[in-house]
Amino acid sequence: GQVIGKIKIITMKNILSLILLLSLTGIYAQSPVGKWKKITHVSTFEGQTFDSHIALLTQRPCAAKIVYEINADATFRLNASQSGCDEKYMKVQEKLYSETKWKVEGNKITISSIKDFAVGQSYIISFSGNKMIWKGTDGQGTITYQKL
Repeated sequence: GQVIGKIKIITMKNILSLILLLSLTGIYAQSPVGKWKKITHVSTFEGQTFDSHIALLTQRPCAAKIVYEINADATFRLNASQSGCDEKYMKVQEKLYSETKWKVEGNKITISSIKDFAVGQSYIISFSGNKMIWKGTDGQGTITYQKL
């Protein structure tokens, strides 16, 4: 009887540990770290709603293959190396993100190319399945990324 009781206790502790581990990974899964592709950037200007990303793709279909890399070291990079876009366009786009950093505070993500984040853009960040949604806090629209 004594041995069976100890086995039950150990099993219960293992189950509780597993539940705790799963709940912590659920929180961690909400991190923006990863490789993403932009699928929409919807904005409203003078009452008109438009998707600037879809408009870009009509001019430069290669932009659909651009990868946004949000790294654990707080860097946010645009990688156009596998996009098939022309060299000049790739260099300009990658340079725009060459100094960009990111930080999350609560449900707000801020991106900036200035070290102390004195100037930057902030978005309310949320996740839905394999998508990450950034809703601009200063009228810069809503950007949707899809996890690669």
